[in-house]
Amino acid sequence: MRRARRALPVEQAMTSVDLLQPFEGRRFLALETFRKNGVAVRTPVGFVRDGDSLLIRTEADSGKVKRIRNNNHVRIAPSTGRGDPLGDWVEARATILDPAASEAARQKIVAKYGLIWRLIEWQVAIRNRLSRRKHAGWVSVRLTPVAPAHG
Repeated sequence: MRRARRALPVEQAMTSVDLLQPFEGRRFLALETFRKNGVAVRTPVGFVRDGDSLLIRTEADSGKVKRIRNNNHVRIAPSTGRGDPLGDWVEARATILDPAASEAARQKIVAKYGLIWRLIEWQVAIRNRLSRRKHAGWVSVRLTPVAPAHG
């Protein structure tokens, strides 16, 4: 006979909002994506809070996007601009947004980072032009924390 799992009292149940509390007031997070062989790759990224998730923006042909397309399980932690974690790692699910949602996310990121974000976009455009590299464009990614399994 299978035992029923007991529900946690409301005050003990962790939500996505609770899991995002350590990111409040932070400018960067360390994003860990996973290669096909399971090796983790850590990247510092700027982010913005959007309800029960975080939004990031990156080049569409970046390694992190390729890894997310292969495996949407990621880990995130508040970090320094160099990617050194400043708190505990949180398991999350990454979702690449469609173009309309991606542009809405860009507006939120621009609102948070202002001129700094615009300079990043400009720097990428100049780099691509000088290298004659075809720019694949930008995508936004939603990072939704996954509460640890209880039981």
